[in-house]
Amino acid sequence: MSPLLFSTAITFLLFFPWVSSVEFVYNTNFNSTNLLTFGDATIDSSILSITNGTFSIGRALYPSKIPVKSSSNSSKLLPFYTSFVFSIAPLKGFLPGHGFAFAFLPTAGIAGASSSQNLGLFNFSNNGNLNSSVFGVEFDVFANQEFDDINDNHVGVDVNSLKSVASSPSGFWGGSEGDKLKELKLNNGVNYQVLVEYEDSILNVTMAKVGDKRPIRPLISVFVNLSTVFLDEMHVGFAGATGQLVEGHRILAWSFSNSNSSIGNALVTTNLPSFVPPKDPVFE
Repeated sequence: MSPLLFSTAITFLLFFPWVSSVEFVYNTNFNSTNLLTFGDATIDSSILSITNGTFSIGRALYPSKIPVKSSSNSSKLLPFYTSFVFSIAPLKGFLPGHGFAFAFLPTAGIAGASSSQNLGLFNFSNNGNLNSSVFGVEFDVFANQEFDDINDNHVGVDVNSLKSVASSPSGFWGGSEGDKLKELKLNNGVNYQVLVEYEDSILNVTMAKVGDKRPIRPLISVFVNLSTVFLDEMHVGFAGATGQLVEGHRILAWSFSNSNSSIGNALVTTNLPSFVPPKDPVFE
């Protein structure tokens, strides 16, 4: 073990001695043992498909709840670090929509969630309920005016509501100073890697094409107090939905840890299947 990882492990044990570390890495090896699926979510050839047609809703969760708070102090949150590879692919004959989210949820199953613009996170009655205990990072390809969406290709941070507390056009900060936003189209089938890191109430969300160098600064960096949102234990995983607008939402790999900030490096990002649709010869 490197000195840095050893130091991280010791620090975790000192500050959170009552809570066991949670860490896992799934490199295109999802199965019914390491991932629970609900609704229309399925595992095909070790790849997670969250949705499967029109007005589809799906969720996929780590098999058990995980601790998110220190048992010695319910207001003290554990950090979390996660990385995943996703692909949103258009379906021939359909306009694309709506999106998916990495999420912490209070319960398993799909009760209390609906399709279309609700992304499998909420329904029309519980969206905005401060007691929902739902947190998500959404990848959304439809601009819903009722949620104040910034455009039809964005990343947002959702806390008990689909009105995001922070959002950005999908992409990464490039340039020598990291001051130029370079947009990435979400629903073109390309494989993207995302890092979501939360520590000391600061949430960082970073994304890039698989295989590209990590951007020098996050796409989104925002203060988010989740201590009043999270229960002592939460489910973690993914939720997604379509409506009349349809696209494929797939997760190819996923890593998570509440102690190891470099867990994203454990993902294998080479030789992954491609879901980029073939070019239509009519338009070539």
